[in-house]
Amino acid sequence: MKRLLISLLALLLSFGPMAAQERRDTLEASRISVMREKTRNTTQTGLMHIDSKQLNSGVAVFGTPDLIKKLQMLPGVAAGNELMSGLYVHGGDGNDNLFLLDGVPLYNISHFGGLFSSFNTDVIDNLDFYKSGFPARYGGRMSSVVDVETREGDMEHFHGTVSLGLIDGRLQFEGPIVKNKTSFNLGLRRSWMDLVLIPALWYANRRNGEDQTASGAYAMSDINARLTHRFAPGNVLNLTFYTGSDRLRAGLDETNREKDEQGRLHEGNSTMKMDVQWGSLTAAANHQYQFSKKLKAKSSIYYSQSTSNTGYQFGFWNWADDKESITAMDDNDRSYVREVGLYSNWEWTPNNYHRIRYGVSAQYHWYHSGRSFASSTVTGGITERESGDSEEQGYRSLEPAIYAEDEIFLRYNLTLNAGFRYALFATPGKVWHSPEPRLAFKWLITPDVSAKLSYTRMSQFAHLVAALYMDLPSNCWMPSTASARPMNSDQIAGGIYTTPFKNFKFNLEGWYKTMNHILVYNGSNTFIPPVTEWEKTFTEGRGQSWGMEVEATYDNGPLSLSAYYTLSWTRRNFEAIYSDWYPDRNDNRHKLNLVASWHFAKHWELFANWNFHSGNRITFPSHYIEKDGQRIYLYDAPYNTLLPHYHRLDLGIDYGTTFRSGHSLRVNLSIYNAYNHLNASLAFLRTNADGSFSGMAYGLIPIIPTLTATYKF
Repeated sequence: MKRLLISLLALLLSFGPMAAQERRDTLEASRISVMREKTRNTTQTGLMHIDSKQLNSGVAVFGTPDLIKKLQMLPGVAAGNELMSGLYVHGGDGNDNLFLLDGVPLYNISHFGGLFSSFNTDVIDNLDFYKSGFPARYGGRMSSVVDVETREGDMEHFHGTVSLGLIDGRLQFEGPIVKNKTSFNLGLRRSWMDLVLIPALWYANRRNGEDQTASGAYAMSDINARLTHRFAPGNVLNLTFYTGSDRLRAGLDETNREKDEQGRLHEGNSTMKMDVQWGSLTAAANHQYQFSKKLKAKSSIYYSQSTSNTGYQFGFWNWADDKESITAMDDNDRSYVREVGLYSNWEWTPNNYHRIRYGVSAQYHWYHSGRSFASSTVTGGITERESGDSEEQGYRSLEPAIYAEDEIFLRYNLTLNAGFRYALFATPGKVWHSPEPRLAFKWLITPDVSAKLSYTRMSQFAHLVAALYMDLPSNCWMPSTASARPMNSDQIAGGIYTTPFKNFKFNLEGWYKTMNHILVYNGSNTFIPPVTEWEKTFTEGRGQSWGMEVEATYDNGPLSLSAYYTLSWTRRNFEAIYSDWYPDRNDNRHKLNLVASWHFAKHWELFANWNFHSGNRITFPSHYIEKDGQRIYLYDAPYNTLLPHYHRLDLGIDYGTTFRSGHSLRVNLSIYNAYNHLNASLAFLRTNADGSFSGMAYGLIPIIPTLTATYKF
């Protein structure tokens, strides 16, 4: 009888909420464990799996978990400018990374000039980050692949998340529409920096008085939505949508006063206005169907768009020669890239020795960019001068591709992945062909040690037309043309991946990479490259990168310690600029990131990141000559000066609690740059009295504390 009562009690508890929570937690823990093991067991080199738990934990700059800043911590990746969303992978230029959001290419991946990324981590399920060993199904970029998958909505229960940070707020909500059939997942994010600016500008205008009035506002927003319907097991339809937008407005009105020859006072207004808008939009329909245990397919049709519009207006007033003069200038830059695409990927497992993937894709691109300028001068009511200029350029192109790869299990411990991708790029006046072989080999030496080797060729048909290494709205995308060849890279990578004992992982990987037909702005025109015949203001060259990565991780649950070290060399050769090889701007010889987290009590968890890398490079003159009373500065090589080394400590602490209702609250305090080290952001050259040079570097980013509250219901 006693055993019967115990059995009945256990049965009742198995249907209760506590048991349901326990089952869910166990599944989640198992899933994370499997994700970690994939790095060793997969055939590809250079692959990192990151799940939502890893994305949403740790130090959050400005209170917002950031996908790009997580990737910047990894070995083989340079971050570029501090706090920006730069991603320079294995010597890449930052515009050669393929970002996929639910299979859709995303061209604009950051907000506020790169301060934080466009990815809302509340809706992300996981991502795959490839630095080498690219499978044949990926193409179109030559340095890395960031494949982000959003999460399907819960099919049984409604729940969500509300989060408030320093500069933005987030809301995520998911649940069933038809239980166990149809679900949704919705994520919203918006900044409130415009609300912060209102009192700040009011105070500034009050101090400046009536003669000067400043105005301004900045707002960014994101919307992610996913609708999932299960027709049957193995037959799933997903509809995904994303839109992100930024708008920055600023203005300054000044009252000018001047007296004429008779002493009479005249007043006039000078104005300056700026209105910048940019953003992205994607939509896709993905269908997954499993025909049998051996054959399944995933097909998709999608639309992707990235736009920007930058407008400046200036009006200057003065009084001269007893006449009123008004000069007005209007400058407008606009660009967009639009893409309609489809793909069909198939996976066939005919037996235990082969796993074959094959598929087709096609993309139709619209590239368009235009700029206009107008000015006029009115003196004494008469138009004295009026001028204007405009340029516009558009391209349409087609990019079809086919691929096939076979994961061949040669023996129980030997695996070969042989693949081939063939792409065409048809643009007016030219059709470019791109054969891309892929090869990866894995030898499982012991159950805990594997060795890998890979070779990949990648091609890129899209070029970012930009004058600076910053994500600015004035940047625009242009396709390969008859005179601008596609870029391509060849990369060999290999390494040893081990789990020598429980809870510890150690990986050692090396790479050698060449890049061809890469473009750099020669600066011969203006600060903003021209739109028409843009190819003439860019110089073609080559690049090389090689190095070694070390990853060591210990994780026993409460305590997690990771060390990521990179030793690398990155060089460029542009014969029109310099006759020999020279170091790249992001040629950081050493990079070391130490990451720690400690769940030291039931409700508390500590985080710490220490970041170090060799300084970035800039170009300073090496000597000068005197000619006609003027100094002419000469340079021995590009990027010949190393800035001071970079280092920074970030700290964070989490307090989390779960209420009886099952809802939970998490409060995060993050401190960016905890010991307030001002790393070099700008550098200036000084000429000393004896004719020698000395440089002065200035730091701009101080300590930044942030408090964030996240409530899950």
